Amino acid sequence: MNLSDKLKSLKSALTEKPEETDDFEGELTFDKQEHGFENGTFLNSLDELSENDIELNAAAEQSAKLSMTEIMRRIVFYSCFAVFIVSCLLLVQNLIAKQKGVEIYDRLEQEFFSTGFSMDLSSAFRPDEGVVKYLSAGAESPTLNDMTSIREGMAAQNPTESAALPEEEHNEELEKMRAGLMSLARINPDVYGWITVEGTNINYPLVQGEDNDYYLNHAYTGDYLPIGSIFVDFRCEDSITRNFNTVIYGHNITTGTMFHDVTKFFRDDYFNDTYIYIYTLDGIYVYEPFSIYKTREDYNYFRTGFTSVEDFVGFAEELCGNSDKEKEISFDKNSRIITLSTCTNIVQSERYALHAKLVKTILD
Repeated sequence: MNLSDKLKSLKSALTEKPEETDDFEGELTFDKQEHGFENGTFLNSLDELSENDIELNAAAEQSAKLSMTEIMRRIVFYSCFAVFIVSCLLLVQNLIAKQKGVEIYDRLEQEFFSTGFSMDLSSAFRPDEGVVKYLSAGAESPTLNDMTSIREGMAAQNPTESAALPEEEHNEELEKMRAGLMSLARINPDVYGWITVEGTNINYPLVQGEDNDYYLNHAYTGDYLPIGSIFVDFRCEDSITRNFNTVIYGHNITTGTMFHDVTKFFRDDYFNDTYIYIYTLDGIYVYEPFSIYKTREDYNYFRTGFTSVEDFVGFAEELCGNSDKEKEISFDKNSRIITLSTCTNIVQSERYALHAKLVKTILD
């Protein structure tokens, strides 16, 4: 048999069907009636099975427990991640707001002082010319009146001298300052004046609203600004010398702006040698610090109403007793003080309070 015949024989063997036998058929014969395949009972029962019908072995149960732990872990992780993202967004928003505030007030400072008015008041103190009127600690001037009334009273006492005073001899610094304040008042009639403190970043317009909430988050223009404004207590009189205690509020911004530098007065050099200047349309008011301390928001250091002069004097002396720094100072019926209030950024209910006494005024 040659090779070709061998291949043909092999192919025939492979394609040949095996003979069916009774034994083989018996092995493949199922009792369909017995096992329920014929009516679909077995298949239907699979559809009706639930998880509770199947008993888990120990390994499967452990796997299920691990799955629940993993789910909880993921929930906690994604929750923390969401909090992190929100915190980052708030932090960025806060930084942007602070930077916006710095730009707004820096630009305003440049505009306000663009007339040539400066914080250097040495040229404004000219007692030898008889133009500048002072209100010293021992003066008997009626300081319950506003500065305009005082000025008019002075003119009434010596009308000839007042009439003879040439207009050009009036303090040019005051005129420049008043022009700047008038310009601000045209932007917002709530403008009260301007405050500046030597050697600090405190150099801002003062505003006064109908309450003590609005300017917590609004700029001097009335626009929304998270760092707010430096504002006078709404209970205070428009004219600063009508107040025994003029209370001024501002945020303690950690970047060093607004009233953050109130904390510098815990240092001896600031407390003893630094003055606070407030400019209004009536004149310039110079204050000497006499008390600085940390207190609670529920302590009435921001009191504005008094039943009598004696009531005020007792209050002022109490403030002296609170101070972390000592200074010899006295109060009487002519005394006027200011209070600078800001938060500590340590405990929400805590405040820093700085009090200063009016020691000099420049009216003309």
